[in-house]
Amino acid sequence: MRVFELTAHVQAISRADGRTATAAAAYRACCAITCEREGRTHDYSRKGGLEAAEISAPDGAPNWAKDRARLWNAAELAERNKDRRAKNRDKANARPARELLFSFPVELSQAGRLQATRTIARHLVDRHQVVADFAIHRPGREGDQRNYHCHLMWTARRLTGQAFGAKTREWDNLTSGREHVRALRAFVARTLNDALAAEGHGDAVHVEHRSFKDRGEAGKPTAHDGPGRTNAQRREQSQARTAWRQATQARQQDRHREERIGLSASQEFARRTKLDHLAEQERRGIEAIRKRLAEENAADQPAKGIRRALDVASGRAALDDQARVQRAADRAAQADRMIAELRQGMQAERDAYDHRQREEARGLAERQTGEDRQLKQAAAARISADQLALVQARRDRSHQHQQEHEHERMRPR
Repeated sequence: MRVFELTAHVQAISRADGRTATAAAAYRACCAITCEREGRTHDYSRKGGLEAAEISAPDGAPNWAKDRARLWNAAELAERNKDRRAKNRDKANARPARELLFSFPVELSQAGRLQATRTIARHLVDRHQVVADFAIHRPGREGDQRNYHCHLMWTARRLTGQAFGAKTREWDNLTSGREHVRALRAFVARTLNDALAAEGHGDAVHVEHRSFKDRGEAGKPTAHDGPGRTNAQRREQSQARTAWRQATQARQQDRHREERIGLSASQEFARRTKLDHLAEQERRGIEAIRKRLAEENAADQPAKGIRRALDVASGRAALDDQARVQRAADRAAQADRMIAELRQGMQAERDAYDHRQREEARGLAERQTGEDRQLKQAAAARISADQLALVQARRDRSHQHQQEHEHERMRPR
């Protein structure tokens, strides 16, 4: 059977620490609450991770006690100095609420977590006549994915009739306060064990709230990381990831810029060379066409001497001259068509070359975009790896602690 060491802490929400019940409730329930005493809105509606949130109040409680914003504003406003002449009527060190933070065994289902929390909240309400407001949170994205936990806040004053009355001083007393905390931890453990048994996990896991000393065992308690140490570790990881990503991104951007500059320069040189070559081809082609036209025109000349005289006398010279002019015009038109086709072909080759260069530049841009995307994926993978590293470190410490405990238990007395 696995022993689940219960993590359950009770703390006061005190103005002396710069805290307010309205801000704490808004954060835990992932909602927005406007604090009437402060005159500002605490908006955590975009915060994720909320699994369930409910308010439990004494029987016959007024409707406003079931409204989270009205409830905690009333709790805040109840902590005021009675002397209306005081410069600041708000009690600077008031404690408008208390909170119980406890974790769930991972074997417990969502429905089991909700029902167990309702039972614990009702226990506080019935025993101390307070209003309890709980929020069950799913594991954070950067933490242990087994860390389902609950924030259960309750008012520091009893709800009597339609308003808040006396303070719950039993929690403030050093002696009775410790006893109430121990009793509450025991009740939480019993409730979670009952919920596990109801779901058929009673033989697989047992929630234990007692210390090793109270159990009569020689084991050493584990050191709970707590939010301070965990957040410090996450900050270190985040700073290391940021430094790695910025350095890698800078190197990649420099390389990409050099690649673009190099490609642009090489393409510009190659394009000038190609255009010069095509222009020379076009010039030589036109020159050859015109030379051939001149040669054909030179070869098609009228007869000379006696033959010319006979042609003139017979009237054939005029017909030959007319035909010769027509042949020269046809040859000129054909030469113009050939020159136009040559120029069109050269332009098509220029366009095809420009297209190939654009495709080459597009290929480089797509490859660089892919590398940027891979860098983002690598950064996301490092986040997951860091999360697993934190979880594995906690598991290793837990396993080491368990081995030390077994070794201590098996040592001859």
